[in-house]
Amino acid sequence: MVPELGALSPTEQRLWDAFPRGATVASSGDSRDVVRAAVIRSLLLGACEAEPGHRAALHLHGVDVVGVLDLYQAEIEHAIEFVDCTFDAVPELSFAQLRGVSFEGSTLPGLDAFGATVQGTLSLVKCTVTGALVVYGVHVSGDLDLDWARLAADGRAEELFGDRTAAVFGDAVQVGRHLYLQGTVAAGNLELGGMRVGGTVHARRGLRVEGELRLRGTQVTGEVDLTDAVLLNPGGVALDAWGLRAGQLTLSAERTDGTVDLRHSRVEVVRDDPDRWPSELRLDGARYTALEPVGTARERLHWLNRDPGGYRPQPYEQLAMVYRQIGHEFEARTVLLVKQRRRRRSLSPPGAAWGLLQDALVGYGYRPGRAVLWLLVLTALGTTVFSLHPPRTASGATAFQPAVYTLDLLIPIVDFGQERAFGIGGPARWLAYALTAMGWILFTAVAAALTRTFNRP
Repeated sequence: MVPELGALSPTEQRLWDAFPRGATVASSGDSRDVVRAAVIRSLLLGACEAEPGHRAALHLHGVDVVGVLDLYQAEIEHAIEFVDCTFDAVPELSFAQLRGVSFEGSTLPGLDAFGATVQGTLSLVKCTVTGALVVYGVHVSGDLDLDWARLAADGRAEELFGDRTAAVFGDAVQVGRHLYLQGTVAAGNLELGGMRVGGTVHARRGLRVEGELRLRGTQVTGEVDLTDAVLLNPGGVALDAWGLRAGQLTLSAERTDGTVDLRHSRVEVVRDDPDRWPSELRLDGARYTALEPVGTARERLHWLNRDPGGYRPQPYEQLAMVYRQIGHEFEARTVLLVKQRRRRRSLSPPGAAWGLLQDALVGYGYRPGRAVLWLLVLTALGTTVFSLHPPRTASGATAFQPAVYTLDLLIPIVDFGQERAFGIGGPARWLAYALTAMGWILFTAVAAALTRTFNRP
């Protein structure tokens, strides 16, 4: 017996006797039993040795824990399990080294586990946490499990947190296996920036965040799955995934009220649902290898147009590259054509006019058939007019050929000899001037388009 603990209650005595065998202690009868946090701390810090042939562990079910469970910087070799327990003070686990820890179904006024190390799983499944959950810098070799937890926001005045409020302060967390957020409800920000997850972030089936889900700079080896999640931060950022690195990102939230920020993210596969696209989506600098479903260019252009920051060239180039990788060249050209049209809106009037002319003549090089069509139309026009109004015959000249004469005017880098041999007079000479000018404009537009095409992403 530890003298400073005084007399143990019957429930505390049962816990004291059960701990060396790793046996479970639960409340007896209809009322909830009470256990002092100081008794639990004493057991975990070595007040009782394990019985031979047994592994000492704390398994406490359905009791009220009173006082502060202070394990600050402690090294605990025993498994800790609280099931359906109620705490009247915030457990202090900061910088502790722990085995598996579970608070399943328990109610806590908060949890401070800043910088703790857990060899195994840290579980808060079905917990109700009425204050902030601080897991900043936690290292968990197994899973971090918050499935079906109810989390409320609270403030932290420490310098590190900048007096801000959040339901979870979880930056720089390292999880060896998976992070579970299925069915979790957070009335405040979930701050998980800079996190490292060796497996998957399971955030589907009813995750609800009334604030910001922050995955800024997070690295996930597997998938970030947000299927059927509800992300609510009106007028702000609902999902901050700036710089996210993940094998797959599933963006099929049931509802998103706020901006989704994927700028400068790197994701192998992006899976989404066009019927569930967020109204505001930032994609500048985002890179991905595949889209599922890839959709048509017409559909995906609506996706790109959701950037509240306006036109950015990189998202168009990235989307075009994905289309090219799967052999959809026409879709890629469509995306790049729209990119040039969007860019034109930001140009000066002379630049915009030249862009408009390139668009009409050759579709900025992404519709090369237009150049051929223009050449055929202008050739037919010139041939018809010059057949009806032939030029003066030059001495010693060859026979006049209206079609060849027209091509001589239209193609500035080819000399068929017709233009030098024959002069045109009367009203038809104005057509000759116009065809010469159109030839140079068409040639310049084609040259600019070819340069753009050869330098394409």
